[in-house]
Amino acid sequence: MNKDKFIELLRSGASMDVLNSKFYHPSFRKGWRTVTGGNISWQAAQKALRHELVRTEECVYTIKTQ
Repeated sequence: MNKDKFIELLRSGASMDVLNSKFYHPSFRKGWRTVTGGNISWQAAQKALRHELVRTEECVYTIKTQ
């Protein structure tokens, strides 16, 4: 998955659980995909969305809701 796909999915309701290495989105067959925090495409998306991402205490990243 590339940076643009991560951004598209995050904007449509996805979340990234860094501690469990899971990227959640309803369009995935299992509901999640394994993605590590060190994934270069995830890091690029994180950098591109740095002002829009919210991180919880459990290290789950989502887009800010307005």
